[in-house]
Amino acid sequence: MRPHRKQLSRGFQRSRITMMPEGPEVKTLVDQLQGGVGKRLVNLQFVSGRYTTHGKPSGFEDFRNTMTNYMADPTENIDVVTSWNCKGKFIWLSLDQGKEKDGVDNSDDDFYRSIWITLGMSGRFVRDTFNADEDDGTAHKQPRWYFEFLDEGPTNPEKQTKKVYYYDTRNFGTLKFSLSKQELVDKLNSLGPDILDDEISPELFLDLFRKPRQSMNLSKFLMDQKKIAGVGNYILAEVLFRSKLDPWASLDEISDIQARTLYDEIIDVATSSYQKQGMTRRGGSYRDVDGNEGGYTFSLQCYGQEISPDGEAILRNTNGPHGRTIWYVESQLFMPLSERLSMANEKSATPKARKTKPAVEYEYVPRQDENVTLIDALECESWKNELSTFLGSEKFDRLSRFVQSERRFHTVYPLSQDVFTALNKCPFDKVKVVIIGQDPYHGEGQAHGLSFSVQKGMKVPPSLKNIYKELNSDLDIEIPDHGNLEKWAEQGVLLLNAVSTVREGKANSHAKMGWEDFSDEVVEKLNEKKEGIVFLLWGKPAQMKGSVVDQSKHKVIATSHPSPLGATKTAYPFLGSHCFSKCNAALEKYGKEPIDWNVD
Repeated sequence: MRPHRKQLSRGFQRSRITMMPEGPEVKTLVDQLQGGVGKRLVNLQFVSGRYTTHGKPSGFEDFRNTMTNYMADPTENIDVVTSWNCKGKFIWLSLDQGKEKDGVDNSDDDFYRSIWITLGMSGRFVRDTFNADEDDGTAHKQPRWYFEFLDEGPTNPEKQTKKVYYYDTRNFGTLKFSLSKQELVDKLNSLGPDILDDEISPELFLDLFRKPRQSMNLSKFLMDQKKIAGVGNYILAEVLFRSKLDPWASLDEISDIQARTLYDEIIDVATSSYQKQGMTRRGGSYRDVDGNEGGYTFSLQCYGQEISPDGEAILRNTNGPHGRTIWYVESQLFMPLSERLSMANEKSATPKARKTKPAVEYEYVPRQDENVTLIDALECESWKNELSTFLGSEKFDRLSRFVQSERRFHTVYPLSQDVFTALNKCPFDKVKVVIIGQDPYHGEGQAHGLSFSVQKGMKVPPSLKNIYKELNSDLDIEIPDHGNLEKWAEQGVLLLNAVSTVREGKANSHAKMGWEDFSDEVVEKLNEKKEGIVFLLWGKPAQMKGSVVDQSKHKVIATSHPSPLGATKTAYPFLGSHCFSKCNAALEKYGKEPIDWNVD
């Protein structure tokens, strides 16, 4: 199983909707039913629904003839369940060869007993909870059928049995009984690769993606279990939303890079949902075989929601491109939906002219360093140790996933290897001064992971020019011709941004995505575990970030922001504050070496 990658989740909650069993829920269910392996199947009773009104399932009578009455032959350990398995949404349980009986040739190499189950839209199993005396006869309270098992072990001398009931409000689930190994193999081969199977590689997915008619729409392709097994409505909506792809788009509108991103999101959503036991915190839940709802730890960003993490209204269309309900946001659409539907109507009214398209050559080339995770960029061991709890938290996983997703379709600054320059250049045990900025510069080549600092060769930004002016006025330091502040970091100045990444050309574009929690954790660790740090808090946001600082242990020097808009404003203007000389005086009072504020 792939490493667990948790998902970013935000948005407003709407009334709970019931989750339909998809790949993760089916696999979770099969996991929970493994306790039945090794137990004898002694009965299958139909209680309500299609198999009581329209006849027994396919193959049932022949299959029943292979079973042995356990009351008449209680000493035989036969008709034992050998395995519960699933592929996508398809479930099957296998039995042993059984007892040789008249009319049943179980010596045939093809003889293999299996029971096939699909859950439909609402099917689920519940252990030992049905009480016929309390049932009021309504369909939603009645099981459709049940298995009855006998544990032949020494702990069950009285031959007590246990039942597993199958409930299905919508009554779409199916049963089939098979006595042929080849029939089961053919069924499994008719299904596409399982989204929770490690064998579905990016290359295999891209190959599958290009095989169908390229005019097929994306949603129909993903929901076709013969193409890919395990995708249902909530996975469809989630992966298209996270991949920023139009649900109505045809396959030929999707580039190979977009298809690779889609693959990543399918694996990510399915794996995360499965590893969280197929349960959701927002949007609904899928109950386990004991009738319990889960811990609501896997969150949905789109399906069943009203507002997306980016603040967009989530739209719900009951006539989606696959003939079912679809959830999406307007920005996913490659063209206005009305225009696309109009074009589709025109095409359907016009005889089609066949077009021969050249074979598609594809090679996936990652954008920037999109496969580098945040945790890989943090190299400083002392910071890793101090922040270990937060780095292992769901908050950090969501943040890491968000940044990685942003890099797929946008230029993000700084590059991954530079995101934690402030921490890597200034280890926890060496921090003497903290300067808090807002977010990185969003122009090309500027940001490199230190607040207010830009790489050499770049134009010095206005705020940094004012910082240099104050240094010159305060300490008579010559104004340098570059804006790289690494020398400060190497002396123990933590140049921390409240938000550590940004989309190109869009200031504050990564605000409120989790970085604030990270920078809060950094400040709180310094405040709690160290003494004698000087906090230079420039502007109201920095002062709010530093509001937790214990001023009986640390020195806080607060001024306005050095930006031209605020450097001379407020009761405590930055220019003329002498904050750098005050900082050094405080360090000397704490018995620490002052900072050499020269950057040349």
